[in-house]
Order: sequence, then structure tokens, then C-alpha cells
Amino acid sequence: MDIARQLKQGINTGNIVFGQRQTSSECSKGGAKMVLVASNCPESFIDELRNSHPSVPMHQVTMVNRQLGAACGKPFPVSSLCIIDAGQSDLLQLAPNL
Repeated sequence: MDIARQLKQGINTGNIVFGQRQTSSECSKGGAKMVLVASNCPESFIDELRNSHPSVPMHQVTMVNRQLGAACGKPFPVSSLCIIDAGQSDLLQLAPNL
């Protein structure tokens, strides 16, 4: 699966929030369907999210935060993003790997 292409599709047709704060907030609200994290996302954030929201599937991509930000069409690094609605993308097909 071409994650960059699926991200663009999901951003255009679905509902995705970016950043650790918004990701944590959406998980707390119960709206998160999946969380994607960059390969260099802080381990402390991943552990905290996994412990506080074990039911939310998490997938770590091979891109670092700068690459993930660029793949999302953002001019800033993105270490985590939360999929609320995948739209017409296949992002929810990703297997949880964390």
C-alpha cells in the first residue's frame, strides 16, 4: 500500500487530525479509529497512548516525522495523526504493529 497516496486520499475525503495533542484528545473522546505514528515519534508518547487507550489500533510507519508531514501535504513535521474517518482511503486496512 502506498501510504502517502492513501494519506492524501484520507485527508481530502475523510477526517484526520495531526499532532500529539489532538491525537490524545480524539482518543480520549472516543472518536479515534486508528493512530499512525512516525518512526521517530517519542517512545514516551507511544507508551502513554497505548496504556491509556489500548482499544485504539496503532500503526508505526517507516517515515520520520518530516517525511510524514510532507506526505500529508503539511509544511511542518507530523509525529502522529489520528484517523477519525478514513473517507475513501484504505488507511484502516493497515495492520496494527505497536
